[in-house]
Amino acid sequence: MLQSHEQQVHTPFSNIPPHGNVCVIVNPASGNGRTGAAWNAHEDYLRSLVDNVEVHITRAARDASILTHDALQAGCEHIIAVGGDGTMSEVVNGFFLNAHPVSPKAHLSFIPSGTGSDIARTLGLPTDIRQAIKRIAQHKAVGLQQKLDVGKMEYHRFDGTPATHYFCNVLSFGMGGNVVKRVNQASFLKRFGGKTAFFAASLLTMLEYKNRKVRLQVLRDDEEVFQDTFQARIVAIANGKYFGGSMMIAPEAAPNDGLFDVVTVENLSRIQTLRKFPLIYSGKHIGDPAVRVVRGNRIIAHSEETVLIDSDGEGPGKLPLTIDLLPQMLSFI
Repeated sequence: MLQSHEQQVHTPFSNIPPHGNVCVIVNPASGNGRTGAAWNAHEDYLRSLVDNVEVHITRAARDASILTHDALQAGCEHIIAVGGDGTMSEVVNGFFLNAHPVSPKAHLSFIPSGTGSDIARTLGLPTDIRQAIKRIAQHKAVGLQQKLDVGKMEYHRFDGTPATHYFCNVLSFGMGGNVVKRVNQASFLKRFGGKTAFFAASLLTMLEYKNRKVRLQVLRDDEEVFQDTFQARIVAIANGKYFGGSMMIAPEAAPNDGLFDVVTVENLSRIQTLRKFPLIYSGKHIGDPAVRVVRGNRIIAHSEETVLIDSDGEGPGKLPLTIDLLPQMLSFI
């Protein structure tokens, strides 16, 4: 389970890289263990293209956040995350403390090697590990980077305690939170690949999920642009286009435009959801009477029922939540 970076207790790690080096954080369990099995050969290729590389292997949940935070405090200027969307999410959380970068000059890169690969789709990254490494080396050599928006979420853990979490792609609540819970608990699904795993988990969840009554408020520069209470199937706060293993939930979202695309899917029965579900993969659900889209940079959501959260493929907790957009706060190579 993800936890607030601000409330993590740091575990000491040795060999944190000195100023200027590249710190590579590898989650060997990602991709249902495929990352760890193939990493040695990929590491040799990375070292042949990028100088001053220090590699750290995660051992447990939250290691990626802790390693990132400690490396940045030690002066590392470039972090490369290797793993799935959850690994990337943990590393992003290590970049921030109290809504500010731990090291404003530091850069982040991502080598996707996980189940969903939605962040890679959003950012247009190659999903082949060798091609992803080559891209990083080329962009680093010429200083090519982009600035990404980051979402800061204040929410409740499952035990009801408040926490803080950062995300760079899509946060959703409602049915999506239950889908992620099912995927992460049923590891056998991941053996069939990210799209198949999320598709199967979504179908199973649709058969049992009941809409939740949610009060949602969206603000843009402190001005309210949306406020309603409705029966929510899915609510997605999208910084990027894709979630759920290639579902194009927010076709017009961009990760650097200073706004979230807030997509709500409302008042659908199980049968209606099953019939319309395939449209999400192509983005054709937009325009359906059951779907609304509004844009803003602050989102507040409450419910008297238990409503689970999905943040970049991980399930950190439940409503209530408040989300603020941190514009172009993350430098990405």
